[in-house]
Amino acid sequence: MTDHSPRFSAEESRLLFGSDSTDSGDPRTGRSANLPVAHLNTAVDRPHLLSRFAPVLIVLAVMWVVEIVDAILPLDLDAFSLQSWNPLSLYGLITSPLLHSGFGHLLANTFPFFVLGIVIAFEGRRRFWTVTGMTALSSGLGAWLTTLPGQHIVGASGIVFGFFGYLALRTWFTDDLLRKIIYFAIGLFIFVTYGASMIFGMLPQTNDISWQGHLFGFAGGIFAAWWLHRRPETQKPA
Repeated sequence: MTDHSPRFSAEESRLLFGSDSTDSGDPRTGRSANLPVAHLNTAVDRPHLLSRFAPVLIVLAVMWVVEIVDAILPLDLDAFSLQSWNPLSLYGLITSPLLHSGFGHLLANTFPFFVLGIVIAFEGRRRFWTVTGMTALSSGLGAWLTTLPGQHIVGASGIVFGFFGYLALRTWFTDDLLRKIIYFAIGLFIFVTYGASMIFGMLPQTNDISWQGHLFGFAGGIFAAWWLHRRPETQKPA
C-alpha cells in the first residue's frame, strides 16, 4: 500500500526545524527514522531588546565626550550653543543639548536623562528619537524666544523636563488596564523622585538656570504624548 501522506523535504526540514535529516530511513516505506520535531523558540531576543536602549547610551556618551574635549582643549565649545535672539545660532537647537557648563551640570542631567530615557526607549528606538527631537525643539525655541538677548543656552535639562512631561501624560493615552497601571507606577516614581525639583525648575528664578527651557521642554513632552498617542476620531454616522 502506497503512503501518500505529506512529508517535508530535507531542505524544508532544515528551514522549518533548523536541522537536516540525513537518515533516509526505511527505503521500502519511505519513512524517515528521525522525524523532524519542531521546537518553539520562547526565549526573548535579548540583543533586539537591548538595542532599544542604545540611543540613550549613545546620546549620553556623546555628551560626556564633548564635555571632556571641552575641558582638555583650549576651546570654548559652549560658543557653538544656542544664543537667544540670534538667528545665526539656531543650529544650537541640535548642539546645545550636548553642551554643558561643566561636569557638575552634566552629572546632574545624566542620571534623570538615563532613567527617563530608558523608560521611553522601551517603547522603541523611533519613539525615543521622536520624543527627544520634539522636546529639544520646543525647549530650544522657547528658551531662544523668551530669554534675554545674547544669552547662551546649554544643557540637556530641557529634554529631561520634556521626558518628564511625556511620561506624566502617557498614562492617559492607553485603554489597557495593565499598561495604565505600569505607566501610573512609573509616573508616581518619577514624581516622588523628581517632582519637587521638576516643578521648582519650571518657575522663574534669579540664577543662571534656564527655567524657560525647562518649561517649554515640559510643554513639548506633553504635546509629544498627545501627538503620538492621540486616539483617532470616530466618524459620525451620516
